[in-house]
Amino acid sequence: MTRLESFLAFAESHRVAVSCAAAILIVLIAYIDWLAPNTSVGYLYLIPILLSSAGLSPYRIVIMALVCGWLREAADPLQGASGDHSDFVMNPAKWVAGSWPRLIVAASGFATTGFFVGELNRRRRLLAAHLAEREEQMKLRRDAELKVHTLIETSPLAILTLDCAGHVAQANESARQLLGFDSEPLEGEDVTPYLPILIRMLHSHHSGSNIRTNVECRGHRRNGDVFLAHVWLSTYRTSEGPALAAVVWDASENLRDREGAGLDSMMATSRVLIGAISHEIRNLSAAASSAYAALAEPAAASHPEQYQALGSLIRGLEKISSTGLRMASSREAVLADLGTVLDETRILLDPPLRESGIAAAWELSPGLPLVRADHHALLQAFINLARNSLQALEDSPRKEMRIVASLERDLVVVRFYDSGPGVAHPEELFQPFQPGAQSAGLGLYITRAILRSYGGALRYEAAETGGCFAVELWPADSAVEG
Repeated sequence: MTRLESFLAFAESHRVAVSCAAAILIVLIAYIDWLAPNTSVGYLYLIPILLSSAGLSPYRIVIMALVCGWLREAADPLQGASGDHSDFVMNPAKWVAGSWPRLIVAASGFATTGFFVGELNRRRRLLAAHLAEREEQMKLRRDAELKVHTLIETSPLAILTLDCAGHVAQANESARQLLGFDSEPLEGEDVTPYLPILIRMLHSHHSGSNIRTNVECRGHRRNGDVFLAHVWLSTYRTSEGPALAAVVWDASENLRDREGAGLDSMMATSRVLIGAISHEIRNLSAAASSAYAALAEPAAASHPEQYQALGSLIRGLEKISSTGLRMASSREAVLADLGTVLDETRILLDPPLRESGIAAAWELSPGLPLVRADHHALLQAFINLARNSLQALEDSPRKEMRIVASLERDLVVVRFYDSGPGVAHPEELFQPFQPGAQSAGLGLYITRAILRSYGGALRYEAAETGGCFAVELWPADSAVEG
């Protein structure tokens, strides 16, 4: 701040003191003018006007200018009579001709000086306010930049930007670790060897068509390791050309978990299927064994080789069925959140239900307990039952489905109602390879086998209109029977 700005600020903030000082100066100048009538000191009135105008309003400046102009004209030597120059002529009526024009000129000059100082001070205030606002905006910008920088640097996701040449312009710590630049800067590196998809996206940028998308691709670290990358990216324009910003997540662990869960689910389903088939084989073996034991000794004596072959076949079937049942039972006890499974079922079924024009109602009792079942297997069982209802409603004039879940006695029961034509022969529903069934006719058979493997059950219930499948599950705090 210059000395002039400091003085203007002081005059504005100390108006009373400065005004008093200006009044004293006016009186002093008038006294000097009275003592030296032959010397023109009227220009000195500019000093109090310069001092006080920074803190005065425009009409006060006009009043001060008129007072100073009046005193100057009253002390003018031309006002004296016949050479007597020692008196003030205070009465304007006694002034000589031409006094009023001189008064107007002097007062105008004083007022103009005051207005100039006032305008100068107003500009100073505006400049000070502008500088203060600019400083505040710069402070806010620095704070925002610091927050964004902190957010980016502490983010567990890799964040980086590319210039128009495909070189890394900025990168956070996670990006450096992801690409293997732990101790070296990543800025300035060509991103092509590490994430080539970013270069293709950058080069596909066209003016006015910025890209905002997410992709899944293969990435490479500096040491040659490969990882699965989920990338959220967007392109934008700069003065030098197109640029790109990307957020990268290493999804390798997620992929391993997903594939592991899929493998576990497949193995669990396979064990269920093996157990179900082994159960059927055991029934056949039991029947064959009974028939084998009932054969008379003469039949064995007449055909000993065929008799021994039949016995070996029966014993082999019994061994296969026993092994299959042991494999099916070798699983760990698992629990599933029935409410979550039903929510996921609803998410998966809502789109096909809407497309088929089926009105669905979900009636779920609050506080459904955990049940003894595998989450993914139970979800698959529910989807199979819902698809069975969808098939039944394809040609139905009234398309309605209702899913009801409630706690009944010691069991949790989930019912799938539909307004279809119903089932003519319910006793044949759960037999595999039904003639006329879609696919291999194993849907309901496998669904019941899955539920039975966890101690549950699946049955068909007669309804007044349509059909109903009831799923019975054991709560987590109950012992599994059967």
